[in-house]
Amino acid sequence: MPEITIVITAYNLQAYLDQCLQEFMAQTFQDFDVLIVDDCSTDGTRRIIREWCKRCPDRIKALYLEKNLGMPAKTRNAALDSGLIDGRYFIFQDGDDSVEPQFLEKMHAALVENNADVAICAYERVELQSGHVLCQEMRGFPKTVDMPPNTDILAFVNTSPWNKLWRTEVFGEARFPPFKVGEEVAVQFTRYTQCRRIAFVNDVLIHYRVRKDSIISNTSRQDILPFAKELKTCYDQQNGVFRDTMGLMAFLHIGMSMALRAADNPQIDLKGHLRWTREYFSAGFGWFQGNPFLRLRSLAYHGVKGIALWCALLAYRMNAFELALRAFRFVTTKFHIDIKF
Repeated sequence: MPEITIVITAYNLQAYLDQCLQEFMAQTFQDFDVLIVDDCSTDGTRRIIREWCKRCPDRIKALYLEKNLGMPAKTRNAALDSGLIDGRYFIFQDGDDSVEPQFLEKMHAALVENNADVAICAYERVELQSGHVLCQEMRGFPKTVDMPPNTDILAFVNTSPWNKLWRTEVFGEARFPPFKVGEEVAVQFTRYTQCRRIAFVNDVLIHYRVRKDSIISNTSRQDILPFAKELKTCYDQQNGVFRDTMGLMAFLHIGMSMALRAADNPQIDLKGHLRWTREYFSAGFGWFQGNPFLRLRSLAYHGVKGIALWCALLAYRMNAFELALRAFRFVTTKFHIDIKF
């Protein structure tokens, strides 16, 4: 049994997959195997997978889906249901990102040395066309956090699965809901609630390539609605600090991230979408009254980003968020910076 199973989901990644596999084969930590799930690629991806399976038959396994599932959530679920994840720990990886040579070594050490159930590392977002580093994320977190936390820290953990090494038994029977955007948020949050301890690695170990044709860059209103419903359901199922954290996460993801994506999609009626968002917060969350994590004193602890969140909540309540949103987009575009919420 390998210590780690790396699950790589792939669709039309012939330009990146070979480099991805080369980087994993060159890792300083070698007790791992690889499961590649191909979602009916139409380019040379399957040829590359077959070549690697022949080259490393004892280490690389392939799952060729019979029909295109069309979304990462379903592809990851196919891997989880395959019975081919043999590692004591496992991690999802996108086949078009790049990792540092000590990626597995440092993540594994964080788990084992701290008796943690999941390890999370820092990463940077890199513009594919120019190679420009847009930002670094997940730096400055404490070495470990015991569950349940006494702060809002979980709300500020990035939600992508590719920088998280899980203890397989803790992830258990959890599966990703079948929608395109935000599918990982609630399911990973519910897994955190089952952890004893989370470990953080402050080193930037992943270089996430930002592509203009990605799902993130083409979010529709039909993508946002099921995500919002899932967050509300998760919120209703939580108590105490986890419920307050999920309330803050709903504001971060629906009020900020999804609003920014809606603003970037000319096919979405932005005024109508923001009106729906205000109704969502009012009816589903009571405008977060009584939530200590959405008070100015708490958010100010997070610096400029926290102050911006409090101002955004105020702007929503005053029905003036569209103006704030356009100002934010102007600044980030003008100065070519990337601020993630």
